[in-house]
Amino acid sequence: MMNTSTSAYLFIGGNSSFHTSTTSSATSFAINLDNLPATFVEQGVGVQVSSDIRLVGPLASVLLCDAQPQVSGGRVRLENDGTISVISSGQPPDGSFPSTAANLIFSNAFQDALSELEVFEILNLVNNVAADMFMTNNSIDWNNAQNISPLDVLLINENIDNFMSSAAKAFIDGYRKVGTNVDTTFDLTSVLGIEEKQRLALTTSKGLFIAMIVVDVLAAILLYALCHHALTQKTYPFDLSSVLRILSEDRTRRTSSLIPPMTRGPA
Repeated sequence: MMNTSTSAYLFIGGNSSFHTSTTSSATSFAINLDNLPATFVEQGVGVQVSSDIRLVGPLASVLLCDAQPQVSGGRVRLENDGTISVISSGQPPDGSFPSTAANLIFSNAFQDALSELEVFEILNLVNNVAADMFMTNNSIDWNNAQNISPLDVLLINENIDNFMSSAAKAFIDGYRKVGTNVDTTFDLTSVLGIEEKQRLALTTSKGLFIAMIVVDVLAAILLYALCHHALTQKTYPFDLSSVLRILSEDRTRRTSSLIPPMTRGPA
């Protein structure tokens, strides 16, 4: 079970034909297998808890789960408050997480969760996780339960998906339980990451950047030519008197060019 994601779950109980429990002659079996194909075992299937308690039933049904987990790549963002948001997923794996580790995580999560006995459990081996995942009634006292049927396969598949969505995260975070200690530990490993910060920046396109350089160069050349021309030519200060002077000079030149000069002959 440790190296594969395939797991099997054994349901032991009775049905309408086998309704008397071997632990007590007056009560029925906790698990009812009327709606499941089951195998009859004459000597019974189960465990001997103590000298006076035998958790044995005549019928047994096995549920085989082949999860086939897969590892995919992606990117996540770790916020300042410690929350993680998924940026992208479903990409090819980058090799930082071995594909065989998915099977190990899946198997360990189920093995640890389903084999953990409840504190007040005496007459049954059904813990709260197993009841939530497989049984139609999960809020009863399993020490005194009778005729509880398992869920159909579609609902069991949905429950397993919901369970693994949280259990796998715990194991990926480094979850490790030492013996029967109620305090769990975590194995942590530092990995490379991408740090993102918010900063002000001026961005542009390549074409616009080249066009701006060309315009700046042309503007510099034209400014130099204008300054050089102003220094070599007669210039006037830019004020009202200079404007009037230029206009009067321009009018005088036009008048002299339109009226030819008069010549004087001998008297």
